[in-house]
Amino acid sequence: MKPIAPAQIDDNIIRFAHIVLKGLPEWIEVELLEGSMQTECFDNVDRAIRAHGGKAIMGWIIWEKPGVWLEAEHHAIWEQQDGTRRDVTPTVDAEPRIVFVPDDKAIRTHPRFGLPTRYVSISKDPVAVHAMKKAQKMMDVRAEILAAGGISPKLMPKAQLAHRRFVKALEAIDAKLALQAKVENDDKPE
Repeated sequence: MKPIAPAQIDDNIIRFAHIVLKGLPEWIEVELLEGSMQTECFDNVDRAIRAHGGKAIMGWIIWEKPGVWLEAEHHAIWEQQDGTRRDVTPTVDAEPRIVFVPDDKAIRTHPRFGLPTRYVSISKDPVAVHAMKKAQKMMDVRAEILAAGGISPKLMPKAQLAHRRFVKALEAIDAKLALQAKVENDDKPE
């Protein structure tokens, strides 16, 4: 199961935004502009500003892997000249709105990549906690790669190992979640 937009801004999200991101979460409507592409928020916002004015608001989009973790992905939204804020980047599942935490310190440091994603566990399940830690480790290696100015022969094995460990941990939690869902469905009266 991939991360999704949270259904509500609950206490977990407010706490995550306040403690980890030092901000307040808010709903932002997704309203695409022609030519907007998935995963290209910085370019999409730059294009919106060139075409219509306004400015970029840097920060974090919050995703939820239900029952497992919250993640904050470095993101940019567009603030129009009248102050209206909107996300001009298509989401993977075409969500109509996102949870966004503005952060003027979350500046773009690389022309192609955002800052490493941040995670917090919302589960005490050891398999879930392990998966979240492996996800964070992979992001730590990514930060090392960005700080070094790109992947090097020295960093490549470390990056590959972190990725393999994350994938394995993610497969384990997804298998556990699928089994739990199957048990819950089997226990439902017909």
